[in-house]
Amino acid sequence: MNAKRQSPLDDPLAVERAFAAACRRLPELAAGRRLLLGCSAGGDSMALLELAASMAAARKWSLAVVHVDHRQRPESADEARFVEARAKAHGLPFYLDRLGDDLIGAGPLNEDAMRQARHAAFRHAAHAFKADALLLAHQADDRAETFLIRLLAGSGPTGLAAIRPVEQIGGLTIVRPLLEIRRAALRDWLRSHNLSWRDDPTNESLATKRGWIRHELLPSIAKYIGLDPAPRINTAAELIDREAGALAEAARLILNELWLKPEPPAVSKINLAHPLWANASAALRGQLVREWLWSLRTRPHPPGRAAVNEAMKFIEQARAGAELRTIEHIHVIHLKTGLVAFPPEVEAADRRNAAAPLLPAPTPKKRRKS
Repeated sequence: MNAKRQSPLDDPLAVERAFAAACRRLPELAAGRRLLLGCSAGGDSMALLELAASMAAARKWSLAVVHVDHRQRPESADEARFVEARAKAHGLPFYLDRLGDDLIGAGPLNEDAMRQARHAAFRHAAHAFKADALLLAHQADDRAETFLIRLLAGSGPTGLAAIRPVEQIGGLTIVRPLLEIRRAALRDWLRSHNLSWRDDPTNESLATKRGWIRHELLPSIAKYIGLDPAPRINTAAELIDREAGALAEAARLILNELWLKPEPPAVSKINLAHPLWANASAALRGQLVREWLWSLRTRPHPPGRAAVNEAMKFIEQARAGAELRTIEHIHVIHLKTGLVAFPPEVEAADRRNAAAPLLPAPTPKKRRKS
């Protein structure tokens, strides 16, 4: 597949217009904001750095750059110096985080471990810079690839919505202003300005899911249907995101009707005797439980299918007074007509004492006739 010919943004000025349009559209990028740019040395993030720097004066932005050296390849230190040089060329503060020997000594890191390390570094730099938002360089091809990765993993609507323009993760506001721009167009724009970048060679490997999807699956689909599939996949992701968001909003509105103010040390209480619960379908009940569990979590992403199924089984089968410990150690006690949740630090005896007045009175045993 000839990505350059199929890119809708071959004109370098079109890349700048698309970036400017995203900045106008996203309130998180309003004039006067303090923005932290997460930059590897790759083409996408270097384009983000250069585009943002070119607009900083006009939009009265204060910018800084953060780079995480995962120390997984010999050339990573040189890439860190490369990013630092570009940041300093624009007079921008530069934050560097290198993974410690405790992590490196454990051997090659998987993608999840590297993501966690990056986000920890981003949070530290954002706090130091007092950033309003962190900008990341995910672009249109990343979004299509992520959709297919999650589709093949069996994800539901939240996962298939893939990469969102704005997201809250671990207390950070993350903004992705390049989602409408193709990978090839960003590199063409860099070339047109005689700017270089350092792509990670592992991105070309067919041994990774993303590499196989990028270099094998998507070109095969394009060849078979005679069209570039990425824009259609991204449209599907946007539609799924919109519909999943509407479902989640509806579930939260219903939860507001089911929610009862708990007495401390409980943190949440749900009324299962309410007609909205009693008359709901199994699928809607599952969505309500998912949203409720998510409201109890500290993690940025919703609970998975297994956690929701476990909670549904608990609701449907457990006796009054039974207790469920969630994945984040939130304790949920079944009240027969409701659920009450306690944070991890509340001791078992205190949970039982708090729940006791809410439990139905025991049925008196029938006396045997003598």
